[in-house]
Amino acid sequence: MKNNDCDIVKDLSIQYIEDMLSSNSKEFVNNHLRNCENCKKYYNDINSNIFNENIKEDKKDKIEINHLKKIRNHMNFLKIVIMSISITIAVFISIFVVKYYNISNVVNEAYNKLEYMKKLDNYKLVQETTYKNFLDNSMYTVKTTYYYKDGKYKIELGNGIRYLEDDSYNKICVYNDLKQIEYHTQDFIEEKKGDTLNVFSNIKNYKTLEKGISRLGLSLREERFNGIDCYVIRRGNNNSYVDIWIDKNQKITLRMVEEEYMHHYCETLYTFYENIVKNEDIDSSILNTEKYKDYEKKNITVHDTKYKDL
Repeated sequence: MKNNDCDIVKDLSIQYIEDMLSSNSKEFVNNHLRNCENCKKYYNDINSNIFNENIKEDKKDKIEINHLKKIRNHMNFLKIVIMSISITIAVFISIFVVKYYNISNVVNEAYNKLEYMKKLDNYKLVQETTYKNFLDNSMYTVKTTYYYKDGKYKIELGNGIRYLEDDSYNKICVYNDLKQIEYHTQDFIEEKKGDTLNVFSNIKNYKTLEKGISRLGLSLREERFNGIDCYVIRRGNNNSYVDIWIDKNQKITLRMVEEEYMHHYCETLYTFYENIVKNEDIDSSILNTEKYKDYEKKNITVHDTKYKDL
C-alpha cells in the first residue's frame, strides 16, 4: 500500500468521521482502513478524541445550562420574594391609610360639631365625673352644670354657683355651705364665648395631630352607650388609656374614660342640650331676693388667675 494513500486517508479522517465525504471517497477510505492497521489505529484514536471532546463539550454545555437554570430559578425566587414584600407593604400601607382616614374623619366631624356648639347662644351642659383611686380605695363624684344664654353664664358646681359673662372682668361666686356671696372685680377676662366647651379638650387635641402621623397612635372602634351608637377613640393601651365616646349621629362627646391599671379610674358623662335655657336660669338678680338675705356679701378685687376657679 502506498504511503501517499495513508496520507490521503489521514487527511480525510475528520471528514470521514463526520460523514462529509462523497460516496467514492468514503469507499476509498473504507477499503484502505480494512487493509492498513496504522491508519485504522490512527482513525480510532482520532475518533476517540473527537468523542471525548464531544462528551466534554456536552458536559460543559450541561454545566452551563444547569448554572443558567440555577440563576433563572434564583431570579424567579427573588421576583417572588420582592413581589410578596411589595404586596405586604402595600397591604400595610392600605391598612394605615384606611385607619388614618377613618380616625381623621371622626375627629374632624367631632371638632366641627364642637366649633358649631361654641357659636350657640343658648345651651346647657351637664358634666358628671366619677373618680376612683385604687391605691386608697377612695371614690367621689362631681357634677357640674353649665347654663349659657346670650353671653351670660351660670355654673353650678357642688354647693357653689358662679355667675359671669363673656368678655367681662366681673363675676359672682356663691358659696351655699358658707352662706357667702363674693362679687369679684378682676384684671383679666375669665370667659370668652365658647370657652366653657373646652371641657371637650381631647377633641381639640386630637385635631392638632392631623398634620403628622401621631393620629396613628389612636384607635377607633364602634360601641353602643345608653342605647346610642358611638365611635370610640382610644389613645393608649389596655394598661393606660383614654377612651372617648362620640355619638355617631350628633357627633357630640357623650363619655370619657381614663384609666391607669391598678391606680385610678375616671369616668365623665356629658349631656348637652340646645335652646332650653331660660332668662331666669342665668339671672343673678335672684341673689337680691329673700332666699339670700342671710348671706354675707363681699367685694373682692382679684389680681391673680388662681382665683379663676370656684
